[in-house]
Amino acid sequence: MLKKNTIQQQEARDAFILLLPLLLLMLIFTVYPVLSNFYYSMTKWKGFGTAEWVGFKNFARAFQDVKFWYSLKNLGILILYIPIGVFIPLLLAAILREGLKGWQFFRSIIYLPTILGYVILGTLFSVIFSQTGPITELLTRLGFENANTINLLGKSNSAIHMIAILFVLFTKLGFGTIYFLAAMSSISSSLYDAAKIDGAGWWRTFFNITVPGISFSVQFFVVLQFIEVFARMYSFIYTLTYGGPGFATYTLEFGIYRQGFQAFKMGYASSWAVILFVCCAIIAAAQIRIIKKGEILK
Repeated sequence: MLKKNTIQQQEARDAFILLLPLLLLMLIFTVYPVLSNFYYSMTKWKGFGTAEWVGFKNFARAFQDVKFWYSLKNLGILILYIPIGVFIPLLLAAILREGLKGWQFFRSIIYLPTILGYVILGTLFSVIFSQTGPITELLTRLGFENANTINLLGKSNSAIHMIAILFVLFTKLGFGTIYFLAAMSSISSSLYDAAKIDGAGWWRTFFNITVPGISFSVQFFVVLQFIEVFARMYSFIYTLTYGGPGFATYTLEFGIYRQGFQAFKMGYASSWAVILFVCCAIIAAAQIRIIKKGEILK
């Protein structure tokens, strides 16, 4: 018995030694930055020099800042596009699964935006949708008068919707389709055969077999879309609209960059980062609860 306890203690020590480098890296590059951000959010700090403690003044200032409210509004609009951004690749994957002619070539084409990256895509779209870009030129040649006045990215009431269509729907279309295709391969073909025998139509099969069969993959993709919208849009917005026109495409993430690295108001930027962290935490908790509830219902 004593020998068994000694072996278990040795294994525990070995495991701790193996995990120690990873724990140190996590403390240095994850835990410490997060905790220090909470501290600096309550200070007046330029990113260098001495930080002056100001308490909750940065948060009070944020709630009176028009840019902050524009950021929340824009994030809300982007979130509304997420269900569409999940449904379209899911539907496309289901169609391709049927063995559409030339689907392998089509799969390669739709995956191309994922390979290019957000900086390249943002730059390309900024040229394509500019007032003097190829789309305006094409519309003019087709006989549309004043085609240059359309300028969807240059108008405050349409810019954020164009961002949502391009980022939430288009850039994730290829990855989502391939991801759902891979997930659908785990569904037994006997289920589809039984559905055909029962006379179930395509849509009924889609909603009663395909979607429930990959429910976990769908939930994961929804979580991924939220992460992309909240924490990975900076480079796309920077190259496409730079937050404009005005604050029409401003987001919390982009605002953190502008306040911290351009205005050198690191303390104020940190307060925005804390608010972004809280928003993400609330959404993550809600999603975990929904996933667990779905597992219980099964």
